[in-house]
Amino acid sequence: MSKPGQLADNEVYLGTYFLDRLAQLGVKCLFGVPGDFNLTFLDLVEEHPDVKWIGNTNELNASYAADGYARVKQAQLNQDREGDQADSKPGQAKSGGGKDKTQGGVRGLGALLTTQGVGELSAVNGIAGAYAERVPVIHLVGVASTKLQKSRAVLHHTLGDGLTNVFEQAHSGITCARAFLQKAEDAASEIDRILLAALTTARPAYLTLPTDLVFIPVDKKRLETPIIPDSVAFENKDVLPTGKKVEDETKKRLEFVVKEIERLWEGAEDPIVLLDACAIRYGVGHLARDLVQATKVKFYTTPMGRTAIDEDPENGFGGVYVGEISDPEVKEVVEKSDLVIMVGSLKSDFNTGEFSYPFSQEQVIELHSDSTLVQYAHYPDVSFHMLLPALAKALKPKSNVSQPPKHVGLSTKVPEGDKDEMVTQKAFWPMMGAQLFKEGDIVVTETGTSNFGILGSALPKGTTSVSQVLWGSIGFANPATLGALLAAEESSTPRRTILFTGDGSIQLTIQEVATMVRLGLKPILVILNNNGYTIEKLIHGETASYNNIPSFDWQSMLSFFNAPAPNFKPLPTKSWLAETRGQLEDILTNDEFQKADKIQVLEVRMAPLDAPESLIKQGKLSAELNAA
Repeated sequence: MSKPGQLADNEVYLGTYFLDRLAQLGVKCLFGVPGDFNLTFLDLVEEHPDVKWIGNTNELNASYAADGYARVKQAQLNQDREGDQADSKPGQAKSGGGKDKTQGGVRGLGALLTTQGVGELSAVNGIAGAYAERVPVIHLVGVASTKLQKSRAVLHHTLGDGLTNVFEQAHSGITCARAFLQKAEDAASEIDRILLAALTTARPAYLTLPTDLVFIPVDKKRLETPIIPDSVAFENKDVLPTGKKVEDETKKRLEFVVKEIERLWEGAEDPIVLLDACAIRYGVGHLARDLVQATKVKFYTTPMGRTAIDEDPENGFGGVYVGEISDPEVKEVVEKSDLVIMVGSLKSDFNTGEFSYPFSQEQVIELHSDSTLVQYAHYPDVSFHMLLPALAKALKPKSNVSQPPKHVGLSTKVPEGDKDEMVTQKAFWPMMGAQLFKEGDIVVTETGTSNFGILGSALPKGTTSVSQVLWGSIGFANPATLGALLAAEESSTPRRTILFTGDGSIQLTIQEVATMVRLGLKPILVILNNNGYTIEKLIHGETASYNNIPSFDWQSMLSFFNAPAPNFKPLPTKSWLAETRGQLEDILTNDEFQKADKIQVLEVRMAPLDAPESLIKQGKLSAELNAA
């Protein structure tokens, strides 16, 4: 279409301004579904040199994909800070494995485009999940023109009452900020406001763009001012990640907190560090690593905190701690600790073994993005960005701390078994750690047996773990894999992306495999075919019909989504089937499979009620909690 009017040299279209801001923040992919209220904006996306339109099969999948993209970008920024800090300016981190530098470098960001009403509501589940799990996603909604809104015209994709802001209200509890653009004067500043909010809170934000504002001119010079000032450094005790200067009172509070923790540290005989989700979400993995290395203590992770830093036993990794459902040896070592420094804790039921942490309040120090808790005392504004570097300098190294069990980390032992028997969960997950995973892999796991089975698997150096433990929406992992694949393409080094999902979960979002094929992406899609919702069966209804699912021919899935079209030539694919342990072992040692140079499906047949030990324990705890 022809664009209205001519731009002056100092002007840019509002739609382009938004895209330029995304590009500055390292966002190179825009997920979503076209609709008549966002089509004119999509013309600008097609022309943009840095932001690529992905196009999804539905809006829910698009929201999951944007979430997965943001998580992997977060992880890559963390890894860049670990390995490339000396080469970065203060407050900056390299995006995409060192290819470019983004404004502020706060954390990864995802972006989603839908149309009003029907489109945005289809994406709400994914946005809610990102909100719960602290993932910044910008949800841009194309809406009717301001003139039509003011006239209260009864439009399609509305409720037929002439109101157009009800869906913004629907987002009020699941986004950190909302902007309902109505006039040219403040449109650019409103875009900046919600982007800043998403980055600094690590949560989704919502923005509507009327059709008649897409091509309004705005001042191009605004783009020269970063959303996040480059002067912000994560370990800078004088500046908050928002760019706001730290007040003198907060500095005094910080000094006091350091002394309090130092006092407790000196009296502790066997302290540990426990890393959780927000250490990843707020980009402090490298600071937590510095603390562990300086103090010589062991660190453990929760399920949501996995790969916050490399899980190397040589550098102090002791295992995954999940309260009552932990590996017994890990549980024993962790729970004998007399002081636990929790970094970024998010204490949900599945992340804590149904709230089964045994630590007394006197044993616990919690470091968060906006506050610190030391025993019973709460210190607002003392964030882990400021506190972690100070503690790494103040706390003296500990000797003779308890050693974690030798079987955790990279030395996974695969239990023996008959090659002609069906694959068991007990053997499958150690086999993945010992025979499949490589340095730099991205491992995406679905709610159910995969999220629990991976707890005992070794994840090598540079691995990124993606899972939705808190929100737990089945079907999340498959579209999130699409986002992870696209984020991995922005890395300076090749990265394999491996999905683990159940036959029930993938049925909810299976269409997004078609997008992976269309884009020529090359994941390994591991489908655990155990004939139903095993996690639900273990909680309640072991033989109930409501936990049954349709039976799919997984070996035909890739050919179904790889049909020839006028502008598409079918791509190479490969499907593998493991009905026995011996067949799985042969596949895992096959060079073609390991190379991951095409999209592949690995279907593994398992018994319907076979499950990881941790999931069996969790099922019992969940059933007891539900009954109570």
